[in-house]
Amino acid sequence: MATLEKIRSKSVILFTVIIVALLAFILGDAFTSSRSFFGPGTTAAEISDRKIDIQEFNRQVEQQREALQQQGMTNVDHAAIQNQVLQQMLFKEVLDKEIEKLGITVTDSELSDAMTGANPLATVTQTVRQMGFPDAASFYDYAFNPAKYNVPSNYAPQLQAMWINLENQVAEQLRQQKLGSLFSGSLKANKLDAKSYYDENAVTAKVRYVKKDLSTISDSAAQVMKSDIANLYNERKNLYELAEETRPIDYIVVDIVPSEEDYLAAQKEVEEALVALREQPGTEGVSGNLNFVVNRKSASAGKLAANVKDQIDDLRNDGVKLLAFNNDKYTIAKLVNTFEDVDDVTIEYVGVTAPLSQRDSVIALLNNGADFDALVEQGFVQGAPQEETVSLLDNNYAAFKDALLSQPLGQYFLPAGSENSEIAGAVKVVSRTAPQTIYDIAEITYVVEPSSTTVNKLSNDLSNYLVENNTAEKFRSSAAVKGQHIFSGYVTPSSLSIANYSDTRSPAKWAMNAKKGEVSGVFGDEQSGRFIAVAVKDIYKGYTPESDPDLSRELAAEIRNNKKGEMIMADIAGKANNIEEYATVLDSPIDTTEITFGQRIVRGFPVGQATLLAEGSVTPKGKIAGPFATDNSVVVMEVIDTENAGREFDYDNDAMMFNQQYGAPALSRNLFGILLGRDKITNNLQRFYAE
Repeated sequence: MATLEKIRSKSVILFTVIIVALLAFILGDAFTSSRSFFGPGTTAAEISDRKIDIQEFNRQVEQQREALQQQGMTNVDHAAIQNQVLQQMLFKEVLDKEIEKLGITVTDSELSDAMTGANPLATVTQTVRQMGFPDAASFYDYAFNPAKYNVPSNYAPQLQAMWINLENQVAEQLRQQKLGSLFSGSLKANKLDAKSYYDENAVTAKVRYVKKDLSTISDSAAQVMKSDIANLYNERKNLYELAEETRPIDYIVVDIVPSEEDYLAAQKEVEEALVALREQPGTEGVSGNLNFVVNRKSASAGKLAANVKDQIDDLRNDGVKLLAFNNDKYTIAKLVNTFEDVDDVTIEYVGVTAPLSQRDSVIALLNNGADFDALVEQGFVQGAPQEETVSLLDNNYAAFKDALLSQPLGQYFLPAGSENSEIAGAVKVVSRTAPQTIYDIAEITYVVEPSSTTVNKLSNDLSNYLVENNTAEKFRSSAAVKGQHIFSGYVTPSSLSIANYSDTRSPAKWAMNAKKGEVSGVFGDEQSGRFIAVAVKDIYKGYTPESDPDLSRELAAEIRNNKKGEMIMADIAGKANNIEEYATVLDSPIDTTEITFGQRIVRGFPVGQATLLAEGSVTPKGKIAGPFATDNSVVVMEVIDTENAGREFDYDNDAMMFNQQYGAPALSRNLFGILLGRDKITNNLQRFYAE
């Protein structure tokens, strides 16, 4: 009993200990996994209550990366792909939200018409033709009636899934088209809009003018006070609202490039290689040296690369030639051998889908001139035959070279190795070129790389600079003295890189977690091609402050120009009455131009000078306008003539022009921002990824 009483008396303590232990376990798991109770969980980004899941995001990023690789773009920064995909997914979310709010749907009949109707969507036609089908109906029949076409049982479900995926894409496209139609229809010019556009563009004023550039007044003569900047900033503060926390940074970029010593060492190595290549057979002169990359290619004279073709006579005489040194790369060519051979063969090929037991019969039918459409209908072949000219010197055709040389012209055959394939490629040799001289060329390249000594020195020099200048203020102030160049920029939680530099996710992420005034260590390596260091100058929340250097300079420049304009106008007040006198007072020649209120650009002036357009449009013929200030000058002008457009108001034409400039086509360029409205985007990607 005494023991039980002790346990009861300690139960509160034991319970507390157990709870604390459980919390420690849970929090530990939360902070070491992506499923944090206090973090983003699996949400890559969100708009209001709409979330983008990190797994779906990664799937689409991978799809985009593979698509770019197929287009030959293998060096695209991963962060750039992620940014592009995220923008696409966010745009889709705001579109879907608007579509749901408006109750837009797609009926089965509309979907069928878009897929298999008389006028299917272009995307449908393009997709199914790329798959080898003449139209979507044929694809559907092939996928959902596999027995009819002897489609293997394990292949049919894949085709059916592809059809369903295409249907979903088309349905989404139709919903977006309906939203686009509603958007366009709601933003059309009425008669007042059209008439306003006509009036703004109907009359052109021909003017004479003189101007005095604001730059003729020194900046020191137009002092800008801090109070001036503060007043203008407060008038416009709503323009500087931030969508997310923003951090201004300074950063240093050190490109990892070869030193002078590296270039001299490379030159010596290449010169030695040229000698060795002349003295030794084949490419033995550089064998075993990993700095040299050898690419052997055999081609007829007409197909040689331009830089080799130009030097072919020298190669016949000397055997080895240094072709070029560009962008740190030496290119050497060696003529290894010459021989006679057939180069080009024109072939015709078609996919045979008949069962294995019937393929010889199908080949016989093809060679006897059977109708291709009938064979396609019977499921024996896949589409019409395709013609292509191939080079027998191409390694891709090495396995078929003997067959393509020996087979009689005009007869289909099944190349060895394809007989048992689900879809066999039947080939017919249409023609062959005559044997000709083939040049066996070894193209040898050597890229000058920074040595480990150079890389270490660049890293150590930057690291030492950071140790000596470990505050944001010192980081910038010491740069000029120490030979470092400072760049400025901004990072936010949405930033996956520093400026447009690839592979800079880590310094961007560091900057978002650092304190004001902190300086980073050295980021980067040889693979990224640079070292980079960052200093956090400030942390902005809510609004960009007036103290921001870029904003402060912008406001100060505007205020300074306003003061210069006022000074010039005050100086010439009452000193002239006509354009000739103003030309004398302003010490400026008289020039002419034309002004229409609706235009954006007036010859001789910066874009978007509203005061200039207004004065030119309302001033009567023979009258003086000004002096008034534009963005870069003080102007006085005289309207010497006006010219009417010479046509009557035409609602249809003027409404169309209004719509193009101010209606849906113009606003659609900012459709994402319009649909987003006041909703905020939360971007969590930085939390999921390191470099």
